[in-house]
Amino acid sequence: MQERIRKLHHNRIFALVFWLVVVFAAIVTLPNVKTIIQYDGQPQLANTSQPVKATQLKNTWGRNLNGTYTVNAVFNNPDGALTNKQLASVNKTVSELQKRSSYYGVQKITTMTNTPTSKPQLFSKDKSTEIVQLEVSHNQGTVRQMASQLKSQISTVGLNTYVTSPEIISDAANEHISSFTLVVILMTLLIALIAMGILFASIIAPIITFLAILISYITTLSLATNLAYHWNFAYSEYTPIFLLLGISLFTLLTSFWFFRELRNLTDDGADNQAATTKVVNDLGYRILISTLSLTIAFGSLMLFDFSTIRAYGLLGIGFAITGIASVTLVPVFTGMLGNSLFWPKKTRPRLKDHKLWFHLTKFGLWQPWIAVAVVLYLIVPVTFANRTHLNYNSAQDIPNNQAVQGARVLSAHFGQGKATPVTLYLSTNQRLDNQNQLYQLDNLTKKLRAQPGVAAVTSVTQPGGQPITQYYISNQLSTINENITGVVGQLGTVRNDLQSDSTNLKQKSLKAEVKRLDKLTSQTNTLMSDSSTLQTSLQTALSRSTAAGTTSTSKRITRYINQLNAVNSTLNTAVNDLTTLSNSVNTANTDASAAHSSLSNYAESIKAVSDSLKTSKKQVASMQKSMNQIYLYLSGLQTSEAAKSLYLSPTQIASGDFQQSLANYTDAKVQSTYLTITLKDAPNAKNTTKTLQQLKQVTQSQLRGTVLKNATLTFSGQPVVTSTIQTQYQHDLPRVLLLVFGITLLLLILFSRSILQASYWFLTFLASAFAGYQLTQVLMGWLTGNSEFNWQVPLLAFIPLTVLAVVELTQLALSYRFNDGPLLDWLLPGIHEVGQTMRHSLFIIIAGVLGLLAAESQTLTAVTLITIFTVIIFNLVLPLMAASFGKLSVVIPAQKPMQFRRKKRRPRKSRSKTKAKATPKASDSDKTEK
Repeated sequence: MQERIRKLHHNRIFALVFWLVVVFAAIVTLPNVKTIIQYDGQPQLANTSQPVKATQLKNTWGRNLNGTYTVNAVFNNPDGALTNKQLASVNKTVSELQKRSSYYGVQKITTMTNTPTSKPQLFSKDKSTEIVQLEVSHNQGTVRQMASQLKSQISTVGLNTYVTSPEIISDAANEHISSFTLVVILMTLLIALIAMGILFASIIAPIITFLAILISYITTLSLATNLAYHWNFAYSEYTPIFLLLGISLFTLLTSFWFFRELRNLTDDGADNQAATTKVVNDLGYRILISTLSLTIAFGSLMLFDFSTIRAYGLLGIGFAITGIASVTLVPVFTGMLGNSLFWPKKTRPRLKDHKLWFHLTKFGLWQPWIAVAVVLYLIVPVTFANRTHLNYNSAQDIPNNQAVQGARVLSAHFGQGKATPVTLYLSTNQRLDNQNQLYQLDNLTKKLRAQPGVAAVTSVTQPGGQPITQYYISNQLSTINENITGVVGQLGTVRNDLQSDSTNLKQKSLKAEVKRLDKLTSQTNTLMSDSSTLQTSLQTALSRSTAAGTTSTSKRITRYINQLNAVNSTLNTAVNDLTTLSNSVNTANTDASAAHSSLSNYAESIKAVSDSLKTSKKQVASMQKSMNQIYLYLSGLQTSEAAKSLYLSPTQIASGDFQQSLANYTDAKVQSTYLTITLKDAPNAKNTTKTLQQLKQVTQSQLRGTVLKNATLTFSGQPVVTSTIQTQYQHDLPRVLLLVFGITLLLLILFSRSILQASYWFLTFLASAFAGYQLTQVLMGWLTGNSEFNWQVPLLAFIPLTVLAVVELTQLALSYRFNDGPLLDWLLPGIHEVGQTMRHSLFIIIAGVLGLLAAESQTLTAVTLITIFTVIIFNLVLPLMAASFGKLSVVIPAQKPMQFRRKKRRPRKSRSKTKAKATPKASDSDKTEK
């Protein structure tokens, strides 16, 4: 039994069983990678960040909007302005959506019909595009499902319709990345098989390498995905790709070292297990220090707060697993197969001597200064020629996605920032439905709109993005001034009427009438006296005439009597008339007396009224003058800056329009509100971060010292998210480079036990990497017209470049360390020996990144080109710089200042002697450096 166990252990069967169990467990417990990419792929912001705080505030908003996000339904007529028939079709579509809103999880629909004040923000100026804003619940389902359902629902005949939002675009970006992840994995593994098959002219060796890569990759991916799924560890949308990239490159290189040494031993007749054990012992140290370097370098990234950078720390685990698999899993198969591993061509091919590094090193030793100058002349201008701006737009690589197209339509018809507005949340412990609070909010709205880079601002007082005129003092003063003008005119009329009345009420004329009336009364009294006398006379005459008629009998008398009778009759009539006249005169006399008395009293009243009219006239004139002064003051106030302020009366606040605005822009408690800020530029523009910082400073300064000074301010929106990512990334990226490259350099110094030489080699690598980066930028700009790299390109390119630096420089460091001779004696043979295998490393690394091209992604294409350019430049420059700096580090310290001055004075022979004597000193210095 013990013998069997010993034999199993000798054949490394336990190691095989261990890895089979590990990979089986990894496959069984592997969560759905696409789901993890969808939900956890985007950068995870800290809980203290502005967007996260805004989300927390929105989740307690009330008004049936808790846990919702805004989605834009876009209706566009590509042929021009929307016709009335098309607008009616849009309204019909929205009505149908309203009926099924609960099915789609739509909590609120905002259109230019139900919210007329927001029409400028929902209807483009060219009248070709209409926006319907939807508030959709997060609980409805995945973003992808929701977008697909809504896209089908809003489809309208004759119009292009889109459903877009930053969340939908981010999800589309994740979907695009996950769609080509499997293709990249398969293509990378296939190219790895082909590369190993070409290097060893074998079929089995590539299969063993493939198994090693696959087992290491699945184990690491399962561990990383479970950490993200169960423990919320940082995860990136590129995690499956960069884990594969790092693990495959490192496995290819270690497998190449292993198979090459094994072939040498088996060709010399060594036993399979003995040869495997010797290879493990010989390469164990090299693999160990390479694994240690990569594990520490990338594992240190877990110390960073930024989630995307922290996700790259999983590579440290991946490299550790790969290193362990290289010395435990691969030997299982090599021990069993031995030389059969290289079937069908089992014999070792005759390798040609690689002379490139030999000639480059020889030139560097011959003319070190010229070699350094040539390298610097070629690399430095390329390295520092251009500074590319990183692109933080996740939609850059997405092909033909309806959400991205919708965002482009909004940008074309409303402005660059329309699809991704900034939201400023303002929360306070006071109600915001009163004049004092609203006045400050309106001032803040106008102040933010005036900032450079801001296209529009909407708020509770300006829901349409423009001031509502009737809410402002200038408009109200205009109405008051019109009223005052009317009042002043009326006062002028009253003043004229008073003047006319005063003129008509002339007291002198009234007194003259009274005098005429007195005279008339006197004449009437005289007439009455005369009438009485006449009546008496007539009565006497009548009596006499009657007596005379009775005594005379003659004809004459008779005729006289007849005449007298006629006269008597006439006199009787006259008497009657006089009696009537007397009565009339008596009545007239009485009426005249009454009229005289009344006119006297009325004259006194007229005098009082006249005096009152004069006083009223003076008061009206004074009032008219005061009203004119008030009018002039209010007219000046109307044109002043003060008149541009908001003033909402209680009646206006209680109006239906303003209550609708409060419902749209405040929470249920009316203690929180938001302002929507549309920027002129896209979120990934160069000056977006600067604009956001300016907006924050302006907001704080504007509210300082006001009733809203203690309000909590929170900025949200895709530009804020992008700016937060950009700020954290730009803050952490230099630290990442410094930390990883610093650790790599430190380990190189420890392995080589030389500070100067390791530093020279590493600086050469850095210069090559920068040159490769800039060359890729130029080439990408020429091929695609866009020279801006996605912000994850440096991190992704960082992986193969670090593997390149560690693998190549570690081999050079170990060769330098185990050399017992002087530095000048080692440079040519040592660098030439390392160069014999560097061409294979060059081939492996280039082949390892070619699989990224299968994704047809600009990001991964840029990573591939950067790696290829850097590898080529580095392998051409390293022998030159290593030889040149190696020689100069020995020769320069050996040349003392006094010797230089003596050389100038001595003849040619003495100079040659001095030079001959200086050679041993170089060796002494070399020993010192060693």
